[in-house]
Amino acid sequence: MAFRMISGAVVLSSVFVLGACGGSQVRAGSETQAVSSEPVVAKGATMRVDGLGCPMCAESIAILMDNIDGVMDSRVDLSTGTVHVDLDGTTPVSAEALRRAIDDGGFTFRSITFEG
Repeated sequence: MAFRMISGAVVLSSVFVLGACGGSQVRAGSETQAVSSEPVVAKGATMRVDGLGCPMCAESIAILMDNIDGVMDSRVDLSTGTVHVDLDGTTPVSAEALRRAIDDGGFTFRSITFEG
């Protein structure tokens, strides 16, 4: 019986933690940029993403970005709702692939800018 109580408490606290994330946060100017499926060779990209509310969100984004060929590293700025990815500069990456990863994670992609 004690095990069930502890188990229930863990599940309940997990629900409160996940619910308190702020993942439903939508920023002003929430238009979504159309993206191309054409691959781009670049050194980096910065995306504006809605729904980033906690360090767990940042970790989820890192895992999603690690699964894309050409992505070397990613950084999430929770305060600005941006995700920056470092690209290897030789492997073509499409904006659509990056967008799909954001969407698959349950976040809302808004825009992307490639660098270099």
